[in-house]
This record gives sequence, structure tokens and C-alpha cells, in this order.
Amino acid sequence: MHYDVVVVGGGAGGIASAAGAARTGARVLLVEQYPYLGGAATISSVLTLCGFFDQTGQQVVAGVGEEVLRRLRHRGAYEEKTMGWTGNKIVLLDLETTKLVYDDLAADAGVDVLLHTKLIGAKRTHGVVTEVALHHRGGLERVTAGAFVDASGDGALLAAAGAAVRIAPLSDRQTSTLVCRFSGVPEDADLSREGLRAAVAAYERETGVQLARDYGIAVHLPVTRDVIALLVDEQTDVLDAAALSRDEANARRQAWHYLDALRKHLAGWSSARLEETGPQLGIREGRHLVGREQLTGRDVRTARKRPDASIGRCGWPIEDHAGPGVTRYEPIAGRGWYDLPYGAICSADTSNVWAAGRLTSSDDDAYASVRVMGTAFATGHAAGVAAAQYVDGRAHDVRAIRAELHRQGALA
Repeated sequence: MHYDVVVVGGGAGGIASAAGAARTGARVLLVEQYPYLGGAATISSVLTLCGFFDQTGQQVVAGVGEEVLRRLRHRGAYEEKTMGWTGNKIVLLDLETTKLVYDDLAADAGVDVLLHTKLIGAKRTHGVVTEVALHHRGGLERVTAGAFVDASGDGALLAAAGAAVRIAPLSDRQTSTLVCRFSGVPEDADLSREGLRAAVAAYERETGVQLARDYGIAVHLPVTRDVIALLVDEQTDVLDAAALSRDEANARRQAWHYLDALRKHLAGWSSARLEETGPQLGIREGRHLVGREQLTGRDVRTARKRPDASIGRCGWPIEDHAGPGVTRYEPIAGRGWYDLPYGAICSADTSNVWAAGRLTSSDDDAYASVRVMGTAFATGHAAGVAAAQYVDGRAHDVRAIRAELHRQGALA
């Protein structure tokens, strides 16, 4: 098979890349290893879209991302919430509706989708990727393309092709979190940080069990009104299969301890049930693209604007999960937003490969801001447009990329 653009990974960055490339005129294949699209939102139940708004409440991501929000609103599966202790405005999702919205968006954009399909290899010659090897239940399949976008989160394509990546030492990487979904929790139940902290402390005194963290986000979801809680942290090496397997199991065991703690010690939780964990840990950090430019913490803190080189905006502050239960926040200047540079999404050593989402080229501080799903829609959209234009002869023309993004409704 041959395509103009192949996108690896069907999360926020991947769906935005695929739709953006298709609407620029490319024939696009979207490859996803799981049985549904959605990335962290659906495979890890991270049903909290961060990054669509800055801390003043101004929307900073539109385009394909805004289309997803419109479709969720139409189905009554969208709810905005401002988190009191940070002022961050997030969007709460319904799991099954999110899967459907992504399926419909890909189909409406004319994107070919291969689910249950894993990238296992890539051919790169003289700084150009020409082919990827895919594996699915039918066997091995090779696909050629003119351009590629890695939206896999952990750089599956970059690694397979031998493109330059940066991997932080494990001690410097952000933790992963197992999301727990609880039913049987009424609307007036205590979801406060103070309540969670007191419940965990009481349980630890009572049992001698040391839990991963004593506070986190707990919110009711639209549609089902279940509660998701982000409490179970693991400092794991997501690139080491043995370590990840061990820590996934450990996180699930911790989830049951949290259920016991909240049932016994938090008002309104006595009839709570643990409906689901994950299914997968919510992974925050693996590989990073080495791009033509690296986004820096200084860019974030100073709300740096790039009038002629921006391909999107980020309004999420630095949120660094430095260890289990340890989170560091630093605001963007003026509680506003900064511009995302084109050089941070294109590979420094592979001319026809772009990256999206948490692969964006960044230092550790900037990464703690740019990694979130709302911003992934912005980087993904730009990567898809750039890849499609590369195929039709407009390689790395930032002015043309920006013009097409504006035509497709993006903010850049």
C-alpha cells in the first residue's frame, strides 16, 4: 500500500494530524494499536481535556480540536470545569461518546484507519523515511508514504526509523497515573483535596499501608456521573516492558486500597464501587523528538510570541509530576498563552517526519506544559498540514502551513 501521509497513533495529536492532512488534500492512513481511537482519553480513561483554555479562560486551541468539542457538545457529552486550586479550565468527557466522535471525525475527513495495528519497523535512507512495517492479526504489512507523523506518544516511529530522540533519565521523568473510575458516588459526595487527603491519612494510620499520593483530581463525569480519580502514581520506565508490567499490576493493587480508604473515611463514598482502572496507566513521559528547535521553559514562563513562526498556541502552565504525589505548577506570564514554534514538531535529522503531542521537542520545563491533550490537537493539526504540503512540493514553508491552518480554523 502507498499513502501520501501515514500517521502513527490515534490520540488527540493523531486524529488532528490525520484530519488536517486529509483536508489539505493528502491520502492518509491512521494507524492505531488499540481497538479504538482516542489515545490517553480512551485507553487510559484520562477524561479531562487540558489545554484548550489559558488561565484567563480564553480558548487557545481551535481547528480539529474545536470540531471534537462541537461534536461532544452535540451529543451532550461535554462539560467545562475550572479547578479551584490552579484556576485551570478543563473539559470533562464521556468515554464511549469520545470513541464515537473520533471514529466519525476520521471517517468524515476521508482518513483510512487501521485499528489493532502496531508499527514494528521503519526504513530510513539518507534522512528520509520511505516505508513502515505494520503488524496486525492478518500478519505483516508494509506501507510506503511520502511523509509521516509520529503521534504515538512514546516515539514508536522515531525509534524504529532511527531518528534522533531525547530520553530523560528516569529520575527526571514525570510519573504515570492510573485513572480509577468509581460508580455509586452521589453528586454531594466529598471530592475535595482536603477530604481526599484526610481519608488517605486515616487509612494509612489504620492499616500501615503507604499509598502513592494523598490528593489528586476527583470529578464527576458527564452522562454516566461516575467519578474519575487521579490518585495512583507510579514512577515507572515506560520504555522497559518488564518495569511497566510490574508497575501496572502494582497500580491496580493500589486502586483497591484507595477504594477502601474512600469508602471508610470520605463522606458520600460508603457505597462506591471500582468500575474500571485504566485500562492502561496514563503515561506522561517517554521519548522526545529532537526537533529543529527546542521549546524551553523560558518560552513558557515569558509567554513568548512568534508572530511569523507559530503553528499553534499553548495556554497550559508548567505542571510537572516530579514524583508520586509531587506536583509543581508554574504559571505562564499574565496567565496567558505562548506560541508553539514550527521547528519543535519537525525532526532535526529526518526531513519527512513530524511529531505531535507529548513528543514535541522541548526541555523538561516546557514539556511539563506542552504535553497535554488540548495542546496535542494544535501540534497534531500543524504536523498533518505540514506533512501533506511536503508531499505536494511545499516542504517546510511555514507561511503556507500557517495559511492552511487558518483556512481550517486553527489558531496560529
